[in-house]
Amino acid sequence: MLTLEGCKERQRRLRERLSAAGIDAVALADPRDIYYFTGLPLSKFPALLFLETRGSSWLAAHTDQGEAVTGDRIAYEWHKLYTMNPDPMRQLNAAVANRLKGHASVGQVGWQAEAMPRLLADTLAGALGPAAWTPVDDLLAKLQKRKDPDEVDLLRRAARTCLAAYSAAQRAILPGANELDVLAAGQQAAMREAGEVIWHGGDYQCAALGGPARNRRIEAGELYIIDAQSACRGYNSDLCRTFVVGGEPTDLQRSVYDHLTHILTDIPNLVRPGGRATELWRTLDARIRGHARFRDVGLIHHGGHGVGLRPHEAPDINRDREGIFEVGDVFSCEPGAYCDELRFGIRLENTFLITESGVETLSEYPLNLIPGA
Repeated sequence: MLTLEGCKERQRRLRERLSAAGIDAVALADPRDIYYFTGLPLSKFPALLFLETRGSSWLAAHTDQGEAVTGDRIAYEWHKLYTMNPDPMRQLNAAVANRLKGHASVGQVGWQAEAMPRLLADTLAGALGPAAWTPVDDLLAKLQKRKDPDEVDLLRRAARTCLAAYSAAQRAILPGANELDVLAAGQQAAMREAGEVIWHGGDYQCAALGGPARNRRIEAGELYIIDAQSACRGYNSDLCRTFVVGGEPTDLQRSVYDHLTHILTDIPNLVRPGGRATELWRTLDARIRGHARFRDVGLIHHGGHGVGLRPHEAPDINRDREGIFEVGDVFSCEPGAYCDELRFGIRLENTFLITESGVETLSEYPLNLIPGA
């Protein structure tokens, strides 16, 4: 899990940003952001973290168990004899309304435009009477872009689960195998690596750009792109490998694979703090076009993205959206090339951490086109 020390430091930075923006208190309703600041995973139940810029904080959730960096803890009733209540949001709202009785008015309240339910917003407005509401979504995104050491530890762990899935999936990639069985092998290996139940999935379609596994048998000579994601202790991994099904690859398959491998392994030399993500996308596009077959095509999708609490975060390596690299960024990079002659394409993806001394690969793993090679 996230460390309590890390959560305290993140709350300190949050208060610093709120103070600079003239915000007196913030109300957070997205469970991912509550976890980020308190260290308490909240699963599927709604919650609210209320944090005063120059004061205390309190957390309303379905449980008051487990360590959390917060002041008061308020628990609402989530079950009757362990049958879940059908109205957890209304249960939460009642607990919040009770906690706010007699609360002094607040000048400016920060809120999450992407996550705050109308029910909670109305309750907060009625109790606090704020002079202004200020969305804090962008402020939070900027705070979360640079990863702390406890976050990097969880991202490494999530990456290891994906790599374990690749080792198992390779053994299942045989002509005639069902895509669902390949996915099942990957899922089982990811959970065994994690030592607990986690989510693992992603693109498990053979001979396709992407998509979930189908009830379909794979064929010799096809290329199997596995763009896999795992969610481990609240943090995500996103990695990709491509394997040929049965036998030896064609000359074109081998040539394109080697070409993309050279691009991917060169990423640590192409990224620096202050660099522009659009520039990296253009570099990837130009490098892919360096292969004769793709001179007129290039990169047809984004070149990667940040990963963390969310599967896609800043910086986005994109032709059409800018991002600036900085120390502490964790991002994936995924050059790809596709055409019918390849049956159907190759995509390779690793995850990287920008440090003071350079760019570290968090997902070191063999780049082999032939399964088990």
